[in-house]
Amino acid sequence: MMTVDQLEVLLRSVPPYFLFGGLGLYIYAWIEKKPARGIYGEIHFLLIGLAAIGVLLSGMIPSPQTEGLVADHVERVTKMLILLGITGILAAVSMGIRLIRKAPWSALVIIIFALGLYIFFATTKLSKIKFELNTPENIEQVQ
Repeated sequence: MMTVDQLEVLLRSVPPYFLFGGLGLYIYAWIEKKPARGIYGEIHFLLIGLAAIGVLLSGMIPSPQTEGLVADHVERVTKMLILLGITGILAAVSMGIRLIRKAPWSALVIIIFALGLYIFFATTKLSKIKFELNTPENIEQVQ
């Protein structure tokens, strides 16, 4: 089982770059008027969503009632992983629609973009949490 601190390191480093890349590819496709290029952004969101779902289903997240952990901290990490998973699922649906219709569904693309933007700024908020929140209350009991 991973510690919350290890999950935080992953959430602080990998997702913001993938989210930034996916958002950048969406913007590039919109500016260049080439909606087919937006699928690359969706691939970014799909990959990070699959990774988040994998972490959620693997049981790596400790229970919020674990002694020495701040429950609010664990809940923030879990919420972030759930939002990343939802974004990945929406990206998979959008990619399926693109393949069937041969064109993107604009409403879904806007929803994915807005959710990705929200998660991007939420990860920066998560990165401001200090690791000291997860130190055990009584260090002597741990050793």
